[in-house]
Amino acid sequence: MDQPVPKYYKIYEKLLKQIRQGKYSENNLFPSDTELVKKFRVSRGTVREAIKLLFQQGYLVREQGKGTFVTYKKIQQDPDRLIGFTQLMRQHNIKPTALIIEKEILPAPAHTGHIMNLENGEKVVRIVRLRFGDNQPLIIERSFFSYKLFEPIINMNLETNSIYELLYEHTDTRLGDANQRIEAISAGQQEQELLEVELSTPLLLIKRLIHTDFGAVFQYSEDVYRSDRINFYTKTVPYSIDRDHHTLPLELEDHNIF
Repeated sequence: MDQPVPKYYKIYEKLLKQIRQGKYSENNLFPSDTELVKKFRVSRGTVREAIKLLFQQGYLVREQGKGTFVTYKKIQQDPDRLIGFTQLMRQHNIKPTALIIEKEILPAPAHTGHIMNLENGEKVVRIVRLRFGDNQPLIIERSFFSYKLFEPIINMNLETNSIYELLYEHTDTRLGDANQRIEAISAGQQEQELLEVELSTPLLLIKRLIHTDFGAVFQYSEDVYRSDRINFYTKTVPYSIDRDHHTLPLELEDHNIF
């Protein structure tokens, strides 16, 4: 026997249909919870469950102090390419900005030093930046940089400039390959405040280890992305090509790097 469809899901389907049919244009102010309660004659909790699904799927964004807006514009990033946030935003005709939350020089913490293959007590530069696209908070960057490599640009303006562009312009350091791991997490208190999302909102955690072209580690970061605004795409080889070597179309590897 089929289970009855919950009220909130029926409301979600109706609202999603209206969004897809263009009733609400991009950047239009979306109806408030109070308006939707009156419209559908249901409880506020039911409305919020429906709205939560639209947020999770990236159809709505909330701007603090302004309200909830419809959005269709998703920022796509290829995880197989090492690209800076500034360059990524420019590709999508979005204005990038940054706010430094924390910046300090310290001996590398044991776990970070191990990941970056540093000598015991070797210094790193720790920087936490909040990255914006068209004034909307998108990413919290929590990064450790090799002090020896980062020192020439440490006192430059890291809010209005790309770190990678400064590195290339003012030093001889050139970036090589990177290892990345993508995980799903839920927003905690800091993510709620900085990214302007609700507690437990699904987010993406990208752990990234970047080497120079001569093999030294330049950066280790744990960046938190708003999954409603940025997504990652990748392309696999056909199953028939690798079927003699693997039992799945995707090769899942555990390199135990971080």
